[in-house]
Amino acid sequence: MNNTDSTSFQSILAGVERLRKQKEGAADKDRNNDLVTKDKDTNFSERKQTAHVQDANKVPPRNKNVINAFNQQRYDDDSTKPEENGKKRPFITTQSGSTNVGKTVLVSTTQKENPLLNHLKNTNWRYSKPQPGQKIYYDYKVKNRSILFLTLSYHKLYVDYIERRMLPLKQNNDNILIFVVDDTNSEEILTTITKICLFNGFTLLLAFNFQQAAKYLEGLNSF
Repeated sequence: MNNTDSTSFQSILAGVERLRKQKEGAADKDRNNDLVTKDKDTNFSERKQTAHVQDANKVPPRNKNVINAFNQQRYDDDSTKPEENGKKRPFITTQSGSTNVGKTVLVSTTQKENPLLNHLKNTNWRYSKPQPGQKIYYDYKVKNRSILFLTLSYHKLYVDYIERRMLPLKQNNDNILIFVVDDTNSEEILTTITKICLFNGFTLLLAFNFQQAAKYLEGLNSF
């Protein structure tokens, strides 16, 4: 005779069934969580790829040229490219003794490599060339005033140079010499230069660097 309690056996089966269902439910939940995680990873990856494509399709901004107040191209490091900077300037054909039009500093082509031009930023200037058969005697011309340029170091090498340059301009009384003191032991030479200017009708403007020399031209052209 079987003495097994059927009620207890059914309870065990019911308990086993509940455990099986709980286990299956937990497995389904884990699968759902995995699917959600995969969906999130997929969406994130797609958004990342889309953002990368959008960034790749963006057109980079064009580099803007640095220009001064007169729309004339200049370089970031002007001190290294005086000749190239000079080539950007157009020419104006002038006649000897003609007056300037507007506030434009006329520059002789002999000054193309002068570092002064790299600092001449706050005024308008143009290269000038003479008409056939004529000659330009000035280095710079501001409002019909002829200006010569000289450095102390150059004067030490060519002592007679500046007087030869002054000779064709002696007939005018409003000429100017911009003299850059770029060397030591200048006291005796400055005395000589002062006498040369006095005897040839030139006003002497002393500068101690090329930037200061450029400021003289800007100041003369602003009045």
